[in-house]
Amino acid sequence: MSAPEPIPGLRDIVRTRLGAIMRNPIRLPYVTCAMCTVPITRQYTLCYRCNEDVRGSQAAPGHGLGVPIARRIVPLTYALYGEQSNIDMHRYKDPMPEPQRLRTPSYQRVLLLALGFAMVHASCIDRVSVRPVSCVSVVPSLSGRPGRHPLLSVSDVLPRHWQRVELRGVSGIPEAQRRQVRAGHFLLHPTQQVAGHHVVIFEDTWVQGGHAQSAAATVLMSGAAEVTIVTIARRVRNNQRSPGEEALRNALPTSEYTLDICPVTGRSCP
Repeated sequence: MSAPEPIPGLRDIVRTRLGAIMRNPIRLPYVTCAMCTVPITRQYTLCYRCNEDVRGSQAAPGHGLGVPIARRIVPLTYALYGEQSNIDMHRYKDPMPEPQRLRTPSYQRVLLLALGFAMVHASCIDRVSVRPVSCVSVVPSLSGRPGRHPLLSVSDVLPRHWQRVELRGVSGIPEAQRRQVRAGHFLLHPTQQVAGHHVVIFEDTWVQGGHAQSAAATVLMSGAAEVTIVTIARRVRNNQRSPGEEALRNALPTSEYTLDICPVTGRSCP
């Protein structure tokens, strides 16, 4: 089943602008992590970090409840080290005047990735969820970056019926702790309610997932019924000779990036 094309020619535009640069994430058992799609060793279903996050989310005897996390992660592309896809994920947010940013090819490609998802595949999340998405929150920077983060501008193309929920980063967190999964890294504005809602956490790049999962923990502990993380790119080291990396290289499609592959399922739309 293919999703309809709401913008005439969108698939062709995506193929032309992104086809040779971006890579559709792969969902293959014992080849890629069932959560974040990074390559794994064949006897496992999850990568080491996702497995640790799952274990940390579970109750431990004598230690109370763990930190809740999102189990559904939707990367839109791989960002491969040393390739343009990874360069784009850095360059799109470089400090520059906004008129210049809008003319920057890296920003345009990131924006097109988000637009293609929003127009064609955002509704796919609803079809595999208990309840439809009703809120979205952009993961804020923990580094104290001044001004409006470019990811907020990218998020403007996401479905309008997703209510915007503001998360604020807690200042003063040591850099060594920022990638740990802790609900205390972010604060939800007291006037914004997520109880009972399905919230999308929108992130630009997934490396180990600590930022996004900390944001997910914040909204889950505030009563959200369901959380899905949508990350524009899953960063992958493709220059190492581990069995997992070799499996990924063998599995990566030689065809161009396409909207015909659903990022939620890794195949056709649900």
